[in-house]
Amino acid sequence: MGIGEERAAARIRTVADARRLARRRVPGPVWDYIEGGAGAETTLRANVAAYEEVQFLPRVGAVTGAPPELATTVLGTEVSMPLLLSPVGFTRMMDPAGDVAAAGAAGAAGTIATLSSMSGHTIAEVASAATGPLWFQLYFLGGRAGAEQLVERARKAGYRALVVTLDTPLPGNRERDSRHGLSPPLRLDRRTVTKMAPRVVLHPRWVLDAARDHFSLDLINTTTLVVDGRTLSSLEALWHWLAYPARWEDFSWLKEQWDGPVLAKGVLTADDARRAVDVGADGIIVSNHGGRQLDSVDPTVAALVPVVDAVGDQVEVLLDGGVRRGADVVKAVALGARAAMVGRAWAYGLAAAGRPGVDRVLRILRDDIDRTMRLVGATRVSELRRDLVRIPSTWGA
Repeated sequence: MGIGEERAAARIRTVADARRLARRRVPGPVWDYIEGGAGAETTLRANVAAYEEVQFLPRVGAVTGAPPELATTVLGTEVSMPLLLSPVGFTRMMDPAGDVAAAGAAGAAGTIATLSSMSGHTIAEVASAATGPLWFQLYFLGGRAGAEQLVERARKAGYRALVVTLDTPLPGNRERDSRHGLSPPLRLDRRTVTKMAPRVVLHPRWVLDAARDHFSLDLINTTTLVVDGRTLSSLEALWHWLAYPARWEDFSWLKEQWDGPVLAKGVLTADDARRAVDVGADGIIVSNHGGRQLDSVDPTVAALVPVVDAVGDQVEVLLDGGVRRGADVVKAVALGARAAMVGRAWAYGLAAAGRPGVDRVLRILRDDIDRTMRLVGATRVSELRRDLVRIPSTWGA
């Protein structure tokens, strides 16, 4: 990390500031990958806007001058606040530190980082750099045979939970990427960077950072998978995944192979939540992939309510999508989430200022969780209940 990154991070006062600085720093195609969604991007926008529909019902005069207790547990792991880092792919193109920065920042903040299968860093490399607990998000790269290898690597490296993404049998209609000639499955390598050269040269700082990193933009975990005695290319691994995406039926053998919690990510309905419980999922992540898969689905904070009501206390439920403020985290927990997860928020920080940017975003969110809890009258996370918020009558209908 350099002086420039520290200076950039110091300019971040809100997640919106990180977003603005990130947009300036990275080339247009990289920005559109970070910011874009599927189709008309209605779900992308709704994910953020839906939090405004949730109103607080504060309990005044209920707290002392002591700071509230933000610590909680998620699937048996102690965390300093009810906020985790979601998996984000292709982070090394945002900043060379990529997921190494995310893991370090999460550890420093006392919370959990989730590594994407689509990382530009190896499973072992991120684990070696981490100072806190890690989860691993699984795509079936290389099909079931490749998935088994990825799971085994994560197990050996000490990852504590396995996050199985179920909403991606194929990439969504991401029109921003298509406009740049990046058709799914998205690949960012030397060839595609050269293709984007007219836009890239307008961002010399990004080019210099990428050059120092030797343009290490490939999906490293896809290039080391062996299927039928042969090492797959990155593209072959991706096509195997599209031919064999994760299904509910896969949870039985995944739980045999993995000795920790297994979570189902991408759940949006009560029926699928009950299905997750039936197949043995230890946790559910209510997520619409940040609005990047199927457009015109419920924003995640609205989908959270029927999911929580459907499963009760059988499994822990987390929420992923649209979180931009600590107040959003408090609302999600009050509605029944064990914790909230952020993806774009920390990606903005990374793209704006590398590791210091991620540190700064997490600090901002933590401070706002603290402030909001004081103002709603909660002294600890366990006091965040549904009677502290009011939601639209149509939610859960």
